[in-house]
Amino acid sequence: MQLETTRFGTIEVDSDAIITFTQPILGFQEFRRFVLLPGPADDNICWLQSVESKELAFILMDPKAMIPDYKVELRPHELSELAVNSPDELQIYTMVVVPQDRSKVRTNLKAPILISPKHRLGKQTILDRSDYPVQFFLARAQSAQDQSQEVSHARSDA
Repeated sequence: MQLETTRFGTIEVDSDAIITFTQPILGFQEFRRFVLLPGPADDNICWLQSVESKELAFILMDPKAMIPDYKVELRPHELSELAVNSPDELQIYTMVVVPQDRSKVRTNLKAPILISPKHRLGKQTILDRSDYPVQFFLARAQSAQDQSQEVSHARSDA
């Protein structure tokens, strides 16, 4: 099917690729059908484009790209809602906010987007039993990661 978008123009998407959200994304109650589109040359970034609104698209990232031990603990009803038995069966993303000030690019680790690729179901959940922040600033995390690697390299050269 052809999909009109403001960011990507007219694109061809397979109707089998449409993900139906069992619950809407917070603040976007009227939109439930989306497709995942590849991001700019980075496997950790993708777009979640609405099928119902050509203007609505979210940038998603794999949170494990910044926090390797990121994990979600889901309740049994959340798993059954997505027709899975374990979080391992899900693709887990977090939404990225890109303001004018690029040093304030952030992601919401507290409210990940969960997608069951097998059943093409999705939902946003709130990890109320975790200490993950709502605003995790990527520039600061990358800077800390770079410094850690520099220290690691310096130690291995000694």
